[in-house]
Amino acid sequence: MSVICIFGDSTAWGAWDKEKGGWVNRLWLDQATSAEDIDIYNLSISGGTTETLLARFEAEAKIREADTIIFQTGGNDAAYDRDTKEHLVSPEKFAKNIEEIIRRARTLAKKIVFIGFDNCDETKTMPVPWCNLCYTNDFIQKYNGIMKDACNKHQIDFIDTFGLLEDSDFEDGLHPNASGHQKLFEAIKEKLPL
Repeated sequence: MSVICIFGDSTAWGAWDKEKGGWVNRLWLDQATSAEDIDIYNLSISGGTTETLLARFEAEAKIREADTIIFQTGGNDAAYDRDTKEHLVSPEKFAKNIEEIIRRARTLAKKIVFIGFDNCDETKTMPVPWCNLCYTNDFIQKYNGIMKDACNKHQIDFIDTFGLLEDSDFEDGLHPNASGHQKLFEAIKEKLPL
């Protein structure tokens, strides 16, 4: 039996996929029909950042005896307040958090994978309708680059999904709809080293 724990934000949690509950659930449904014995736990929460990951992922992965830990993060870290222009997590703090996540995850699981955050439709995310936060493709790419550099440095798999989605693949400019989650599932499954 192989145990996969997936930690992320609302996109990994499956927000706005009213057909199959998100790319993670689509991965679970796909694996459930295979001959392999794999348990997949979606431990993602809406609004998650690297700060919230550091506060909780160890206990949740440890109790499930994870063999593989997958992180999809960075989008909320890169968001910034429209008035103050401050990021939820600064680029410098984000880089330190990624290093610490890697350090801790290596004590728990044989395999670690990071998935970059997907692009957004900026016509709807400057700011998003539900709060004063702005999401831009430039900052998402910057944070994805920080994460990718850390993965390269530590020889950890990084799956880049930036640029995969079109504006029609978003429910609200930030969260993928069912077609967006299907595209994420297909791209991630193809590159996932399981």
